[in-house]
Amino acid sequence: PLPFGAGGGGGGGGGGGGDGGGGDRGGGARSVDRRVVRGPARFIPTADEWCHEFSWSGVPKDGSKTTVQPNANKFKKLSVIPTSMYHNVSEVRTNDDTLITVKLMLFFQLDSIEKMLACTNDPIADFVNAASADVIAFCSGLNYENFLTLTGELNKLETFSQLTTRAHMIGYTISKVVFRGFQAGEKLQAMHDEAIQERTRLRLLEETQEQQQRAEDMKLEGERRRAKMQAELEMEQHRLKTELSLTAQQASIKEQKLIQAAKNELEALQHEADLKQQKAAAAVNMEIKEHELALEQRRNEEQLRMMREMKQVGVDLTKVLVSQHEQPDKILKIDTSDSHRTDTQNKGLLGALQLNL
Repeated sequence: PLPFGAGGGGGGGGGGGGDGGGGDRGGGARSVDRRVVRGPARFIPTADEWCHEFSWSGVPKDGSKTTVQPNANKFKKLSVIPTSMYHNVSEVRTNDDTLITVKLMLFFQLDSIEKMLACTNDPIADFVNAASADVIAFCSGLNYENFLTLTGELNKLETFSQLTTRAHMIGYTISKVVFRGFQAGEKLQAMHDEAIQERTRLRLLEETQEQQQRAEDMKLEGERRRAKMQAELEMEQHRLKTELSLTAQQASIKEQKLIQAAKNELEALQHEADLKQQKAAAAVNMEIKEHELALEQRRNEEQLRMMREMKQVGVDLTKVLVSQHEQPDKILKIDTSDSHRTDTQNKGLLGALQLNL
């Protein structure tokens, strides 16, 4: 909406346009009334009314948008919508005598037309002066290096206390201040650019070195991990070899035990077989001896029978025996004179026959 202001008689004023009433009809002292007509509306002042014309500081037609010239903005219709303006605070001196230009952008809104009309003729000039005062106060306590680190404070409304206070007094509200950067003198700017380039070069060099260091660290870390993994692998291989060797030894011992047990069992079986064989051989020998004894006994009995028969027929047994053994090993004399010793003689004869045999 576009508000309009009206004035009557010889003065008054309004936002954009308006009408005012003249003096009294009786020819007394004339008075001036002011009324504000808010648009959108069609307004035609009467014969005794006129529209107030505003003459504010503004951007010159042939100048930059950051330049403000007094009475450059003349109008009759006052806009109350939120708006903004560019403002450069030139030749701001820090406490180390560095001259810089601070670039700002102000956002503001008109809240009270009556207060604005009553308190100021040029709110733009008030904003420019108050913002410049705040920037000068801010920079005067800082050196150039500190200013570079604290430029973010220029985006806060708390830094612009004079600007916000003056805007409130004239019916405006400062909604936001934006710091758009700064500019120093040519030599200082060149030095600053060189310093920035040098810092950038050093920062890039530092980042490059850091990247190289990180790459080396990653390489060393990878080698350390590989060495650790290799050591663990070797330890695992050694452990497996040890376990395999121990298993082989245990298997060999078990095999030796089994072989020894089999050998002992075989020896026991062999010994048992030998004992059985010896017992069998002894039994056979005993049987042979018994058979030989029985055969010898039969032979002796047959010899004794034959001797008896020969004796019965009157054969001299001594001569018979001597003839059988012309060179006897021993000579035994048998006395047969006693008849009651017939059995003893027979036994003696049998013994002699056995000796000769």
